[in-house]
Amino acid sequence: MDSAIKRSQMLKEWREWTRRIAYVAKKIIPDVETYVIGSVIRGDSVSGSDVDVLLVSKHVPEKLVDRAKLKAIIEEELNLPFYHPFEIHMLKPEEAGYYIERSRSSILRIA
Repeated sequence: MDSAIKRSQMLKEWREWTRRIAYVAKKIIPDVETYVIGSVIRGDSVSGSDVDVLLVSKHVPEKLVDRAKLKAIIEEELNLPFYHPFEIHMLKPEEAGYYIERSRSSILRIA
């Protein structure tokens, strides 16, 4: 199956995939809260859309390179392919406020 078709299928299954992301993130990052924002929540996503996932914790590393390493661990743990539609953002609570406030009507917290 072509990667564009597989990516599109993953986008359709975003709810299940974001639950998996949240589960793995909780194993790695203490007290993490997981949110999904954007077009999939508003219901206006298209096949080329991404799924914005916010991982919010005071334990998110300061350095971007360390955040990237954690993101890679999560992606590897889930065996996410290179073409996956999930844009994972790791933020400290004070950084996340802007995104959460701006997305107030199109945000979903994943338990």
